[in-house]
Amino acid sequence: MASTINASTTSGLIQTADTSGVLNLQAGNTTMLSLTSIGPVLPAGTTTIAPLDFASGSLLTTAIAGGVEFDGTALYFSPAASSRAVLNSTYYTVLSSAYTLTSQTAVQKLFNASTNGALTLPVGTYAFECGYSLSSMSSSSGSFGFALGGTATFTQGWYSIAQKGTATLATATATQSTYSTTANTSIATASTNTVGYAFIKGIIRVTVTGTVIPQVSLGVAAAAIVGVNSYFKATPIGSATVTTVGNWS
Repeated sequence: MASTINASTTSGLIQTADTSGVLNLQAGNTTMLSLTSIGPVLPAGTTTIAPLDFASGSLLTTAIAGGVEFDGTALYFSPAASSRAVLNSTYYTVLSSAYTLTSQTAVQKLFNASTNGALTLPVGTYAFECGYSLSSMSSSSGSFGFALGGTATFTQGWYSIAQKGTATLATATATQSTYSTTANTSIATASTNTVGYAFIKGIIRVTVTGTVIPQVSLGVAAAAIVGVNSYFKATPIGSATVTTVGNWS
């Protein structure tokens, strides 16, 4: 026989079913957590309610072993006392089909998986990575570049390796490397070759929320093609001024 224990509030109750040994913690008529003989069980989510929701707040002055925290930007887990680490939650865009660029030399969006190729980022610091290939560039001598645009206010620092190489991307060719903190940078030496690739890693510090748009520029206008599986990803690591995450000394 099941029994019901009403909580002291008007909106919640605790209900236990004796025959199955299940204790359900409810808000109104919605089960928020079930305690069973095999451990706690979260309910399935709905279109408006997540199975588990972390409220944002201040991080502990001293991280405790096993603690999970959310500061409104990043989610953290402490595998040991005083050793807070970031739990990766990564934003991705990946091309599933080739994307033909507009024939121009001005910067333009690098990805078309979304309408504007733009990622909206809240205030915080993000580690990012980008890899892309280009083909059908102009046979007139020219380079290509990388940029981060958008409406957000941010600073940036990134390292790239790139090449504008031989007729096939699979053929090994010497690369160039670049470090940049500016809006748009040529990252491959100008040549008459029509294919190339770039791999970029860096940091973005957003101080005013807005969009960040990975962009490409062409030294000579052409309807160049961004290859399948070109991608961009960004991972939040802390506040806009974060300097360390973890037990540094």
